[in-house]
Amino acid sequence: MSRLPAFPVTGGCACGAVRYVLKGSPLGVYSCHCTECQSLTGSAFSLAMSVLRSDFEITKGELAIWLRTADSGAQIPQRFCPTCGVRVFTEPPGGPQSVTVRPGTLDETSWVRPVAAFWTKSAQAWTALPADTLTYETQPTDFAPVMKAWRDWTRG
Repeated sequence: MSRLPAFPVTGGCACGAVRYVLKGSPLGVYSCHCTECQSLTGSAFSLAMSVLRSDFEITKGELAIWLRTADSGAQIPQRFCPTCGVRVFTEPPGGPQSVTVRPGTLDETSWVRPVAAFWTKSAQAWTALPADTLTYETQPTDFAPVMKAWRDWTRG
C-alpha cells in the first residue's frame, strides 16, 4: 500500500497566477533548518520536495527569478510568482535533471512528510523532529539515503 496520492497532482501560488502539475512521485521530501531558509520563509525551516524536472510542468503563468548566492558561492535560482511573491520551486546546483518544489504550494498536502532534516545545527531549539527522521548537521553530500528513506516511507 502506498502513502502517495494518485499522480498527477496540481499546485500553484497563493494568488492563482501560476499553476503547475506534478506527474510523478517526488524523489524525497525534507526540511531545511539553515538560517537562509529561516529568512526566506519567515519561519523556523523550509520544506522541500525534490522531483524530476520531467515530472514537473508549469501549466499557467510565468515565474520570475531571483538568484540566491549560497555560502558555497553557488548561484541557486529561486522561481517565484511575480504577483504574490510565493516561491514555487528552486533549481538546485546539483544538475538540470531535478527541481526542488515547495510542497506548501501543492493543492493537497496531507501526504507530504519530510523524511530528513538538513542543517539541524541551526534549527530552532524548540524544533522537535520525529525519531525516524534522518538528520544532517549541515548539507548532506549524498542524497541517496534521503531517497531511500522516502521510498521506504511511501511504501508504508
